[in-house]
Amino acid sequence: MQKIYFGAPGTGKSYKIDTTIVNGINDDRVFRVTFYPDFSYNDFIGQLLPKVIPSTIPGGSSTITYDFQKGVFTKALEKAYENTSNDVFLIIEEMSRGDCAAIFGDIFQLLDREKSGVNKGYSRYFIDNELIAKDIIAFGSSSKVKLPPNFHILGTVNTSDQNVFVMDTAFKRRFEWEYVSPAPILASAPGSTPVKYKNNVPLSINDGTSTLKTIEWIDLYQKLNKFIADDTYLGLGEDKQLGPFFIDFDSSASPDDHKNQIKNKLLNYLWNDIHKASFKSDVKLFNDNIGTFAELYSSFEADKQVFSTDFIKIL
Repeated sequence: MQKIYFGAPGTGKSYKIDTTIVNGINDDRVFRVTFYPDFSYNDFIGQLLPKVIPSTIPGGSSTITYDFQKGVFTKALEKAYENTSNDVFLIIEEMSRGDCAAIFGDIFQLLDREKSGVNKGYSRYFIDNELIAKDIIAFGSSSKVKLPPNFHILGTVNTSDQNVFVMDTAFKRRFEWEYVSPAPILASAPGSTPVKYKNNVPLSINDGTSTLKTIEWIDLYQKLNKFIADDTYLGLGEDKQLGPFFIDFDSSASPDDHKNQIKNKLLNYLWNDIHKASFKSDVKLFNDNIGTFAELYSSFEADKQVFSTDFIKIL
């Protein structure tokens, strides 16, 4: 299995992997790593690093040797070959935040798998890599490396981060891509009354009337998604939407705590990634009297109306 889960931030991509794929798998067979701009092939595969061996003779000189320090990929592959009947998962978070072509390097060749026959699931082609192969008993004295069928690579990609490092088509097509919807996730059984959703709390929003309007987080973020993506409104597309776990609420926390999470996390995203990205002059997310983030921040803190009448109409 080579699959990438993609969707808006906060849709629960990692949660889906943990609950539907690796749930029940022993921790020693699950390897997790996060890509970032400076993450390299050597971090992923491993590298030769100096090791100081103190002298056993009093006053003697220490000896410096160079040992291969395995990266997460090599550790996972070695675990997979210990017993090919047990599934091993390499989970790569935030794949698009690293340069995948450089990080995978020659490993890219191994991503093509046999689709049928006695070698189904094994890499179609091999690479020569003595450092990776030397501690894997199944390879014997050979340095020819292949991925076994029980070695699975799962990744997550935020659609809003796809332009950090663009994945080329050749890399993309070696993975199955599964979309994770921003739709809310049920916490109650389907058909039960009342319907309950995970990570849902009541919030108070000034809608321009004399009293604060109570709205659930599930309703607020979905109305924001409609306003963000729909061409009738901002028309910024689905990449800018957010998921139900964009903010991880504590249901036992106070309303003031929930308000602070909205103020300190949601407003920052809406101002910098939505408001500033909008090219429309006739439709705005925020009230016309909001000219700076400082004004937005202080107005929300004072329970003033910060959202535009256009947004409040659909709220």
